[in-house]
Parts: sequence; structure tokens; C-alpha cells
Amino acid sequence: MTEPEPPAIRRNGLLQSCEPCRKSKLKCDHGRPVCGRCIAKGFTQRCFYHPAPMTKQDSPAPAPNPGQRLAKRPRTESSNDSSPTSVPTVQSGLRTTERPSTTPGYLGSTSFSAVFSEHRADISFEEGSCDVDSVFAMMKGQSRLETGVEVLKFLHRSTICDIVVRKFYAGALMAAVSGLIIEAIVQSVRRILDGIDCSKDLEKQLRDLAQQIFLSSAHPLTSHSSMTVEEYFASFTDQNLRWEAIGILLSMAGIALMSTSDSDPDLMRVAPGAQAKDMLRTQVVEASGICVGFCDTAASVSELLGFLQYDDMLLRTQYYGDTSYVAWRKLGDLTATIYAAGLHQENTRAQNCPPFLQQWRKMCFAAAFYADKSLSTFVGRPPFINYRYCTISAPLDLSDEDLIAGGERLDQAMSNLDAAGWNPQGSNHRGSMLRLRFLLAVLREQALEIALGRFEDSELLNKYNNVIEAARNLWDSCPVTFRHDQCEKVEGLSPSFTFARRHIYLDYLYTLFLVQRMVTKRTNTGHESLFNTSREVLAIILELTNERHPGVDNSRHQSWIALYYGLPSASILAFELLRQTQEAGPHPVMPPRSELIRNLSVFVSCLSWVASPGQGNYRTCKAVEKKLSDILDQVLDPQPTAQQRDFLDGGHDGLYGLLNWYSPDNFDLDPFDFPAGDGFPF
Repeated sequence: MTEPEPPAIRRNGLLQSCEPCRKSKLKCDHGRPVCGRCIAKGFTQRCFYHPAPMTKQDSPAPAPNPGQRLAKRPRTESSNDSSPTSVPTVQSGLRTTERPSTTPGYLGSTSFSAVFSEHRADISFEEGSCDVDSVFAMMKGQSRLETGVEVLKFLHRSTICDIVVRKFYAGALMAAVSGLIIEAIVQSVRRILDGIDCSKDLEKQLRDLAQQIFLSSAHPLTSHSSMTVEEYFASFTDQNLRWEAIGILLSMAGIALMSTSDSDPDLMRVAPGAQAKDMLRTQVVEASGICVGFCDTAASVSELLGFLQYDDMLLRTQYYGDTSYVAWRKLGDLTATIYAAGLHQENTRAQNCPPFLQQWRKMCFAAAFYADKSLSTFVGRPPFINYRYCTISAPLDLSDEDLIAGGERLDQAMSNLDAAGWNPQGSNHRGSMLRLRFLLAVLREQALEIALGRFEDSELLNKYNNVIEAARNLWDSCPVTFRHDQCEKVEGLSPSFTFARRHIYLDYLYTLFLVQRMVTKRTNTGHESLFNTSREVLAIILELTNERHPGVDNSRHQSWIALYYGLPSASILAFELLRQTQEAGPHPVMPPRSELIRNLSVFVSCLSWVASPGQGNYRTCKAVEKKLSDILDQVLDPQPTAQQRDFLDGGHDGLYGLLNWYSPDNFDLDPFDFPAGDGFPF
């Protein structure tokens, strides 16, 4: 019997990895002739050790036999090869050493070409419509083409994606991407995939389609001032279908699946078991990421890529958890696109842009800006996007229907707006919500400067007063329709609208909380304002977590809200209760003890069920549940010790030298320690 060939040693002294593991950047166990990972993944036909892995080949390696590649495909429960319940596995995209695009994107006033740009009227410029190198870069490598085929195959059989996206948009009021764009993409993708003749060579048809999508994606999106919405949609659908559009559909399907109840009839039909549902969600997350990877070598950046990266980032916060570095890194990628596309500048390409697209680009920036401030607040890190370098204004309070109608209808809608850009009659469409969230995010950035920056106490108080005054002026000026504190409970309002209104009010209150907490820590004043804000935030959190809607699973949203808004407020109140229990008075402020104990007990109970096992925020919720439970136990059964007093005193900061609730390190958690799912390989 022939002895197995010993592992080869690389120049750096490490063992050589097989080609599938090397290209996928996965750890190989270096087994010969086939490594253990490839055996487990069913890649035995692909596993080999290249004698010179870094050399380029004149021609691509032959594609593996499709039947062999899909032979080990994971299957949903009670699935078969011809039924819609069979969910194909998308293989990870293999990255190649491609030459990056040479298209620079937006160049600002200090760029090397600024002087020439300021004299465009004096000299002529020729701008190429496409970087030829990037066309070949997008298509280079048989593995990337095959991965694109797998994504299309997954979409071809997964009509559930269309269904859940449409259900989600039926009540979505804070979605970044217009429902009109989503519907155009869904119709186009399904029209193309339904046109495939399954009686003929399916692999060849999908390979030709993937090749065409790569070619379309390599060309930059263009617009002109008289462009109609139909022309805009046609630039990334049908014959011009792009990976950005497919990725938007997949990422939105993932977001929708995360909030779809496991008992939903449509979901039960294609994934009847819990394992099948988890596999489907995992596959959609990975497919979305693959499409983002395909766009990395695109010839240009655009709002369409920004929408894709925003949705993909949001999807990963729900899948991996909000403290995950994966989501944080995706936010950085989104920021790079926002700047490179010039979406942060008011007049960038405005002369070549129809009014509806100008507003949609503003909404893209507004959504990214808000997400940047929210995630930065949650993890306690400086935000990526600095509004000091942005000239973009808030999107107007206009509906998508008014925007695409144009002409007299758009003129009439704009004339109805007040001087601040609001519709005085009140409205509850997507543009209104994105506008208000953006305006609040501008103030949140100022609050983060106070919370994370370094200021003298006198300067701190001035900034504090400015932020508080600006926040209250903004809140007083916005339409009463959006003000949770001014609206009586009205029957008949949609659950999505009441949820959005409460969420926006929490954003407003939490900005006040951040600056109040910092001033109290630094100056030992303002306790009453901080406690009152914390009590109001906690009360609203309990209202939100108590709501249930048939067919909707809000657990991922509720866990985010509980951790993001509720935990800091609850911890402030819990520690104050503990201090007043263990220290004799008088105390500067005496919050209502019975109310706090009751609400904190309910909040701790919420943390025990608000996130399910396997969800990204589950372990964080369980960790902080234990911490708050311990504090309540000490409040209800006080047994003060010297160690507890030292802990409360915090060295020199007194009560407010508290745990840093924005740092996951204090929870002793590993954000990447999430349950591995079957389906797409990580």
C-alpha cells in the first residue's frame, strides 16, 4: 500500500493548504490526499495541493462536475429535488488577485484634480464609461462565475424571498430602499428566472445569465436630469440586471426572514422545521455577502451599492449581534461608499440627476448616517461619518409617489411643505421617518462628541446646553403626528407606525440621556433630569416589549431596543436604588422606589426571553440579565459589605463611575461566539 504523501512546507515554514481552503481563507488540516474540511463539506473532487499556488494560469481550470458539486447539498426537511422546499447551498465566493478598479469616484475640493474640475467650462473632459480592466476583473476566475451560478440557482428555487420581502414592505416605514425599487427588482429577477427553460441545460443558462450580470455590473450607473423612473429602473434590471440589485433583494429577504414568525404559513411551506428555517436564514445571509463581494471590483460606486451595503450591514447586526465586529466592519465599508459616491455633498451630480433620484440619494445618506450614529453609540466608538464634512441636507417630507410623478404633482407637494421642509398636515410615509431620524442623528453626533470627546468642564456645560436646546427645538418643530409624547392612544393606527413613532421618541430621549449622563458624571449635578429621562425611557421600553403582533417576530428588534436604549437607563436607576439602600441619606434625588423596583423587575424578566437561543444578541441579554438580577437582589435583600461599597464608589467617580455599558468587553463576551449554521460555509 502506498504511503500518503507528506504535507508540503511553504517558504514561511507553515504547512501548505489545499486549494479550496487557501482560496476560501479557511483553516486547513493539511490531510492527504484530501483534507478533513473538504471531506466534511463534500469537496473531495476539488481538494488538491497546487505545486505553485501563487502562479497564474493561462486558462481557467475546468469547472467541477455540477452533479458532484451539489451532491452533498444540505436539504431542508421533507424536501426533494423537484419541490420548492429544496434550498440549494450557495458556495462561498473565491476571491482572486484582481486589479482593482481605477475609477476614483467622488473627488473633493482638495483633490489632485480640483483645479481642473473648477474649470470644466473652459476645457473639455472625456470620461470613459467603463474601465475595461474592471470588466475582466469582475469575470476573472471560473470559481467566481460558478459561485454566481449558485446564487442564481438559489434564487431560482427560493420564491419565498419574493414573498417575505413583499410582506415586509407592506408595513415598512423606516426602510432605506424605496418599495418601488424593491418591486422593480423582484419583478425583474423573477421574470428572468421564470424564463429559464428547465428542460434544457439549466447550468449553461444560469452560467450565461451570471456572465451577463457580471458584464452589466462592471459598467457604472449613469443618470441625466430628464431621466424617468422607468429608465432608472431599467439601468439595473432586466437586460441590465446587476449584482447590486440581486444583493438588495437577498439582503432584504434576510431582514424580512429575521422578523417573520416561524409559524408563518408561507415560511412553513418551504421550511417546516426549525433546522430548515435556520438553514434558509443562514443561506440568505451568505448569499447577500457574496453579492457584496462581487461588487467590490465594480467600475464605480453609486447609491445602489450604498443601499446594498446598508441592508447587508443591517442584516448582519441581526444575525451576528450588534456588538459583532463583522457588522462594524460592514459599516466602515458603507461609509467608504458614501464618501466615494459623493452622497455626503449637496450638489454632487445634481445637474445630472432627476428630482426623485436626488431625494433617494439623500435617503441613502440619511439611513447610513443614522445607522452610523446608532451603532457608534451602542459600542461606544467614534462614528465613521463626520457631519462637519457633509453639506447634504435632510430629505424632504415627500412620498415616493409624489417624487416619481414629477411635474405639477411634485411641484404641488413641494409647495405644501413649510419652511423647515415638513408637511404641516402630517404624513406617515417612509420619507418622513427617514427625515426625522436623520435630523435626530445630527444631534446624536453632537452628543457623542460630548460623551466620547475631551472637554474642560466649562466647555462641557456649554455644549450640553446647546445640545439640549437644539434637541428640544427640533422636537417641538416636528409634526405632532410623529410625537409619541403628544399623541393620545388612537385606535386603528398600524402597528408599524406606532412602533416607528415610539422608536423615534426613544432616539430623542436617548440623546438627552447621553449628555445628561456625561454632565452628571463630570460635574456631579443634574441628577434629577438624568433619572427622569431614564424612567421615561424604561417605561417606553416595557411598552414596546409587551406588544405582540400575529405573524411578526420582533424579538431581534426588541433585543436591540432593550440593550441599546433600555440597559443604560435601567443600570443608572438600578445603581441609584442600590446606593440609596446601602447609604444613609439625605440623597439629592429620591426616585419612586416601588415604581423602579417594579419596572426593573419586569425589564430583567424581558431580558430572559427577548432574544432566543441562536440569535446574535442572546448571550449579551443573558449576561446583563444576571448582572441586573444581582443588583436587584441586593436592593431587596441588602447585605452591604466593604467589597460592595468599594465597587460602588468606583475609586474616585462615586456613583457614576459605573460599568461602561457600551463596551462588550465588560460582559466577558466573545461577539463571534455564535452558533454555527449549516448551509453556506463561513
